[in-house]
Amino acid sequence: MRVTRLTWSILLSASALMTPLSAGAVEFTCWSPDGVASANAAADYWTAERIAAAIPDGETIRTLPTDGFSKGREDILPSDAERAPIGDAPYKFGGQLLYTRGGHDYTASAQFVADANIVIGAAHSLWKGDMAASNIRFYQGYSNGGGTLYRMDKAAVLLRWTEVADNNPSLARSQFDYSVMRTTVASAVGKYELGIDGAHVDDNVTITGYPARLDGGEYMYREIARIVVQAGTAYDARPHPMYGGGASGGAWFVTANNVHKAVSVVSSGALDGVYGPSFTQDTADLIAIVKNGCP
Repeated sequence: MRVTRLTWSILLSASALMTPLSAGAVEFTCWSPDGVASANAAADYWTAERIAAAIPDGETIRTLPTDGFSKGREDILPSDAERAPIGDAPYKFGGQLLYTRGGHDYTASAQFVADANIVIGAAHSLWKGDMAASNIRFYQGYSNGGGTLYRMDKAAVLLRWTEVADNNPSLARSQFDYSVMRTTVASAVGKYELGIDGAHVDDNVTITGYPARLDGGEYMYREIARIVVQAGTAYDARPHPMYGGGASGGAWFVTANNVHKAVSVVSSGALDGVYGPSFTQDTADLIAIVKNGCP
């Protein structure tokens, strides 16, 4: 069902209550990740065994533009990414995202951004195939089993994302590929500031995440990439040695005057490049809406 500004609908699934809404210029879909009884849902769903068996989520760019940027990048090695110092800012703002979608358990990456109760990840993690994720937990500071588990009571994606979620990964689709979640307990470690249109062509960004192909996704990694294209509200940055499942939703950030600003998240990637959305005022508005419980 297509939802417009003139039509509000309530969709009920086995895993979540999803309410497409509109607030001013921002159209979005918001739901309770554990259904209508989220406050009473089992807190022990994510056992060590479930976490170990979860599927690293990710999307692969089928063909990168043949513009010369990727020429000679076939020799990129995993050593071009390195383990992030998870106890230091801003890396400690991030962690693994755990969730169930379509009957399968997944892991991806996410982080606290803009508010002590707000976590941002990738939209393709939480909404795909007309299915919303449930059992969402954020394992802040995850490092080979350590970290702090945060629970979510609200999750949202842009309505535009639901319209393109099942398309093949592309730069255009990546514009809408972020999700906003609300934790039931505030961050004890801090947060990224939100960087609206915070990076541009030729800027270097640090990209973080938990790539499954490096140490089985047990540790956060970081890489440096240069933005080579900004098209609409999406970025193409190169290279991307963390390619593969698990790093989806990890922050792209820039630092100035000791202020760490998240400017994007990992949307889809290949060995020599990665796409991500450029955060906009819509992002800030969606954060405020989710913070207030999607009224």
